[in-house]
Amino acid sequence: MDDQPSFLEKPAVRASIRFALMLVAYFILTAFLLWDESNLNAAGSTDLLRQTQERRLLAETVDFAFLFGGIVFWLIFFSQFILPVRTLEQRLAIIDRMMSYFSGGHGPAIFIENGNVRARQEERQKRGPGVLWLDSASAAILRTATKFTRTIGPGIHFTTKDEYIAASVDLHPLTQGVGPNDNENPFIVEKTDPDYQAIQSRAWETRGMTRDGINVVAALSVTFRIDAAPNEGGSRYGYHAENTRRAITEAIVQGAQTDQPVWNPLPAKMAVDVWREYLARFRLSQLFEIPEGKEKTNLQIIGELVSRRMREDEVDSLDDVGNFTGLAVHSLEAQKMREMGIKVSGVNIKRLIFPKEIEDQLVSSWTTSWEKNAKKERELIDSKRRQAEEKGQVDALLEFANVSTAEFQQTLPRNKVHMLYMFVHGTAQAVIRNAGLIKKMPKTDTALLTEIARWLKDKV
Repeated sequence: MDDQPSFLEKPAVRASIRFALMLVAYFILTAFLLWDESNLNAAGSTDLLRQTQERRLLAETVDFAFLFGGIVFWLIFFSQFILPVRTLEQRLAIIDRMMSYFSGGHGPAIFIENGNVRARQEERQKRGPGVLWLDSASAAILRTATKFTRTIGPGIHFTTKDEYIAASVDLHPLTQGVGPNDNENPFIVEKTDPDYQAIQSRAWETRGMTRDGINVVAALSVTFRIDAAPNEGGSRYGYHAENTRRAITEAIVQGAQTDQPVWNPLPAKMAVDVWREYLARFRLSQLFEIPEGKEKTNLQIIGELVSRRMREDEVDSLDDVGNFTGLAVHSLEAQKMREMGIKVSGVNIKRLIFPKEIEDQLVSSWTTSWEKNAKKERELIDSKRRQAEEKGQVDALLEFANVSTAEFQQTLPRNKVHMLYMFVHGTAQAVIRNAGLIKKMPKTDTALLTEIARWLKDKV
C-alpha cells in the first residue's frame, strides 16, 4: 500500500486538474475583457451591450472548442507517423500511447539495438502502457511481476500496463571466452598482485588434469547464437520465437545479468567439461604427438572433438587412453544445446598454460625430439607425393587410351592395318590439338606421327 500514489499524484487526476485550471483561466480572462469593454461603453444601450457580450462569449467558446479539437485531431493524425506502424491495430495503439503520454499515464518508450536497451533507468521503471522498438538484431522477453508474458522480435511492439522487459538478447553470433586472459599466467602471478584472486578464479574455470597427473589451464572460446534460419522472423540474422524464449529463460536460470544482452554461460561451461573429459585420457607428452595415420596432433584432435560434441548428435568415441574405438557416442551436449534453442558454431582452444617446471621440461623435450617429428612429417609428405605421382600416371594412361581410341567409337576397323592406321591417326590428331599443353614434345615427332599415318592410309 505504501507504493500506491495518493489521489492527487495520480497521472489522470493531475492531467484533469491542469486542464480545468487552463479552462478557468481562459474564462476569467474572457470575463475580464468583457468587463473592461462594458466600462468603456457604459453610455451605450445596456441590452445591446449584453447581446454583444453574449455573442462574443459564444464565439470565443466555439473558437476554444475548435482549437482544442484541432490539437487532439492533429495529434492523432501525426502520431501514426512517429513509428513505422503498418496495421490499423498498430495505428490505434500508437494513438492510445500518445494520448496516455499527454495525460501523464504513459509507460516506457524504449529502443533496443543489438540487444542493448537504449533508455534511461527512470524510463525503464515506468509501468504504464508503452512502446518498444527492436532493431533487426534484437529480441526480448516480456513479463509482469508474477510471470513471463511473451517473446518479441524485431519491429514495433506495444506493452500493456505492468508489462516490462525481463531480458533482451542479441541475435548476432556471440563469442564467449572462458579461462585466463591473454596476458595472464596463474602459475607465476605473485600473491601480492592486486588481481591475484581474479586470475586464479578464471584459471579454475578451465583447470584440468592429464592422465599422468599434470595440471593444465586452458583459454577457450565458444561461438554460438540463438538457433534460427537466416531471414526468419523478419530478421536477416534469423529470429525464432520459441528458441529465443528457451535461450533467455535458461540464461536467467543460469544467473545471466538481465540488464545486459543475455549471454548464456552454459555453452562455455559445457565445453570446459568436455575439454576436461578428453584431457584426462592423454598423458602430457601425447598432447603434441601426431598419432599414426593422422595429420594432426592429439591436442588438435581434442579441439575438434570438443567442438563436434557441442554441435553434432554423434561423435567418434575415444577409449580411456585416447585411442579411437571405431564406434560413435551420442552427444548429450548437442542435445542440450538444441533443447535450449542455441546453435554452437565452434569451440576454439586458444592456448594452454602449464606450471613453470613442466613448461621447461616441454621445451627441453621438444628440442631433443624435433628431428624425430621433422622426419615423420617428411615421410608423410613423401608418401603423399608418391601417391600423387602414381595417380597422375594412371590418369595419364587413361587419358592416352581414350584419345588414341577415339576413332574406334565411330568406325570399326576393317583389318589389322586399318586398325593400326586409326590408332596412329587418332594419336597424331590429339597431339596436334593439344600442342599448347604438350610443350616438351619435339615438332619432328609430331611430323613423324603424321607421316606414319599417311603411309598406313595408303596400305589400307
